[in-house]
Amino acid sequence: MDSNYNQPNQSKINQEVVDSNKGLINFFVSHKVAGNLLMALLILFGVYGLSQLKRQIMPDFGLEIVNINIEWMGASAEDIEANIIEAIEPEVRFINKVEKVDATAYEGKGIIQIHFEQDTSMSSALTDVQSAVARITTFPQDMEKPIISEIIQKDEVCRIDISGPFSEKTLKYFAKQMRNDLINMGLSNVEFEGDRDPEIWIEVPANNLKELKLSIEDISTRVSASSIDLPSGSSNSGGISTLIRSEQLAKSPQELRQIEVVAMETGEKLYLKDIANIFETYQENSNYQVNSDGRSIGLTVFRTRGADSLVSQEIVEKYMDELQLHYPQSLKVVVYDVFADAVRERLSMLLKNGALGLALVLLVLFIFLSGRVAFWVAIGMPAAYLAALGAMSVLGMSLDMVSMFALTMGIGIVVDDAIVVSEHTTTLHRRGIPYLDAARRAAQTMFAPVLAASLTTIAAFLPVLMLGAEVGNIIAPIPIALSLIIVGSLIECFLIMPSHLKTSLKRMERLDKKEPRKFDVVFNHFRDHYVIPLVRRSYAKKGFTVLATLCMFIISINLLSSGRILFEFFMTPEVDSMHANVSFSPGTTDDVTEQMVYELARSAREAETILTNGEGGLIKFGVGSIGEGSSGRGLAINDTTGSHIGAYMIELVTGDEREVRNMPFMKTWKESTRLMPGIENFIIFESAAGGPPGRDLDIRIIGADMQTTKLAALELRRKLRNLPGLIAVTDDLPFGKQEILLELTPEGEAMGFSAQEVARQVRNSFSGAVAQRFAQDAEEILVRVKLPESETINQTVRDIYIQTPDKTDILLSEVVTFKKSLGFTKIRRQDGVRQVSVAGDVDSSVTTTNVV
Repeated sequence: MDSNYNQPNQSKINQEVVDSNKGLINFFVSHKVAGNLLMALLILFGVYGLSQLKRQIMPDFGLEIVNINIEWMGASAEDIEANIIEAIEPEVRFINKVEKVDATAYEGKGIIQIHFEQDTSMSSALTDVQSAVARITTFPQDMEKPIISEIIQKDEVCRIDISGPFSEKTLKYFAKQMRNDLINMGLSNVEFEGDRDPEIWIEVPANNLKELKLSIEDISTRVSASSIDLPSGSSNSGGISTLIRSEQLAKSPQELRQIEVVAMETGEKLYLKDIANIFETYQENSNYQVNSDGRSIGLTVFRTRGADSLVSQEIVEKYMDELQLHYPQSLKVVVYDVFADAVRERLSMLLKNGALGLALVLLVLFIFLSGRVAFWVAIGMPAAYLAALGAMSVLGMSLDMVSMFALTMGIGIVVDDAIVVSEHTTTLHRRGIPYLDAARRAAQTMFAPVLAASLTTIAAFLPVLMLGAEVGNIIAPIPIALSLIIVGSLIECFLIMPSHLKTSLKRMERLDKKEPRKFDVVFNHFRDHYVIPLVRRSYAKKGFTVLATLCMFIISINLLSSGRILFEFFMTPEVDSMHANVSFSPGTTDDVTEQMVYELARSAREAETILTNGEGGLIKFGVGSIGEGSSGRGLAINDTTGSHIGAYMIELVTGDEREVRNMPFMKTWKESTRLMPGIENFIIFESAAGGPPGRDLDIRIIGADMQTTKLAALELRRKLRNLPGLIAVTDDLPFGKQEILLELTPEGEAMGFSAQEVARQVRNSFSGAVAQRFAQDAEEILVRVKLPESETINQTVRDIYIQTPDKTDILLSEVVTFKKSLGFTKIRRQDGVRQVSVAGDVDSSVTTTNVV
């Protein structure tokens, strides 16, 4: 071995030692308790911070979105777009700090979302939007008042399904009680799922209306005028002030039956009970859900900002344990889709990785260094992490899926820093430098390169903070958490660990000299005879070394660009739940859709039987919905609603407890399903498992008229379906029901009709007229006057009678012309321009998004 390598110049060492006897590092190395005190403070700071950190799915961030909901009963998507959305868009697009305006028109409703720039004052933005909408005077008279609200980010904790041998009304009563109980126990946001809004229907046969020369609108007006609570002033009598109120609001079918409709010339009075059938029911074409036991109602538990997901889930679990004490034994309550489990799993993975990191560090250091040095390096890891956790608490961060991902990555950084400093300290001590000077010199010598490496790592991640929009908000905790870990590691490596290493080396000096370990002899031989000569040759032949490195770099880039090594920007892990979405042709009744949902449930069980050879135990729970599709990255039915749309969701046992993987199960499920006639779309897909929002592939078609755009979307879908690995290819411009366009004739205008009056009477004939609304049991109940369902089912538009201004009944065909057209159930717009999205998902077992 080279003597110069083993015996450094003693005068040079002495000069370096003199120069190092100053500075913060020297203070902590020399002081007997400073390092221990600082370490104790970091641990206490971290323990306190850990107790304050909220555990949740995603980090808290502001969405900066104001939402406008509009309802116009009986209107087509084109009507919503032309009469409401096109009136609102120009008013809100040019509000200060508006980034973009997304609008979607559906049958009977519309949704407008105004996206603002980051750090916008949302209270001012909400006021500006409300003022802009209030200025519009061209809204249809019979549309509902727009509901304007700010969209607040919230995490789902779990879902609860409630079913049993009870009526829908009773199930909803139980669901209300459970929701109230959970809120009283500390949960702040529990929402219903699959419940229908109650209504009271007043069905008046057409013959009765003709005899009395009344219309649906007339009956509605009489009910509205006769059923109302009004203050009637106050009186002062005998020095006592008394309020006077008129209470005539009818809130039940029994009370509504007593409302007077008309007084005959003979003095006889006719009441609603004489001419109408009045009963309680639920809103038509609203969503509901079912499971294997029949009709069910769901509750979704959300974590609001500042709450802890695991604490919220613990509240639910505690309530479930005591449930049977307060409800019938036959009531079936299932908790499923528990998002809080993902937080538990990530925390568990973080602890396991940390423990594995400690074990590897101890193993390596015990082999190459000494046990005492390895111990202090291992102790430094939790100290650095606790310092980072304390700082995260001060900064208002949380323990979520993103920050825990950063903490997992940081394990290697903390270990590397500690190994570099400890190894250099031990090397200097072996060269004959005293323990105090070795610890001091090693810390000061390695400070600059370790700091440079740490700053380089921070610089590589900090640009992530400059990303805007939702993705930037979601992944912002990664650079922050990593930076805090690095800072904690620097403090531990240069202010705390050198003091501990000094003490360890001092005790090692007191021990008797031992023969070198056999491993040290072998390793030193390998280092001196193979590694060092190779390093010297590489340094001597600089050109060859640089050229070889460049060639290896080119080869690495070529492996990626050629597709030999597949690239995936964001790999999504396998999840435990999957969905099946189905849609029939628009106009299909919910009874037909419900049959198909039960078929999806049956075929899922058949797939389970096939794949488990009859043993079962694969599916934990399943629930279906009628009226809307399941949401997810593979959403094929989009976000449209209607009785022709259905979905079924299943939750499998966790991946560690099953051998059957998701892709084979979905394939078998699809093959086992017997599709009913009339189905237009059918797709099975996995739930979203994190990652950037949206679909894997999303292509937008902008500008053309809807018919041309739809043809282009269909052709593009056909082309994309031929790409290997691309699944669930859909567009978001679904065809709607057959439309009949009415155009008022000159004869109709001469009779005194207006287009608006004709449209109102036609709508009342099919959908009814809302007579009143009132609140009862924390719900809004509508009283609707309409024709009997038996008359409207087989009635065509041409058969409708409408009333002239002089109360004469005439056929609709005498005042309008009819034109048939095929409409759309959904129209999407962005910044005032129509657009269609053609999107798909990538089967990760076949290819990657980069290849597609």
